[in-house]
Amino acid sequence: MNINKSILEKNTLPNVGYTYNVLVVEDDDVSYLLLSEILSSYPLKLIRANDGEEAVNYFNQDQSNINLVLMDIKLPKINGYDATQRIKEINPSIPVIAVTAYAHSQGIIDCYNSGCDDFIAKPFDINKIIRLIENHLVLRN
Repeated sequence: MNINKSILEKNTLPNVGYTYNVLVVEDDDVSYLLLSEILSSYPLKLIRANDGEEAVNYFNQDQSNINLVLMDIKLPKINGYDATQRIKEINPSIPVIAVTAYAHSQGIIDCYNSGCDDFIAKPFDINKIIRLIENHLVLRN
């Protein structure tokens, strides 16, 4: 997979040599494996939650260990909107990027209204998701 590595490859993120922890909230194995493959060459450790409830519980227990959240919206138990709201109640400054197949205008508005900092539609542009991750890690650190 040939991907432009941009600032993550050039080590221009703060804390060079540091691995950033990304909570990936995704119930679909294929989508998770795709993200995992795309991001495998970057200094990112992916931590998976299979549903919104698991994500909120994990974040509540270990929020200081998470640098960014990639949030699917259509999830079992607690949907991505509600999970994002709960995570933002715990830590309003954690960046949350919605990653969803529901890219209609109301869905995008709902993502932002729930507290998501950014949005990307599935199937996503690889370079765009990398840029979004980079931007939010740079802004946070």
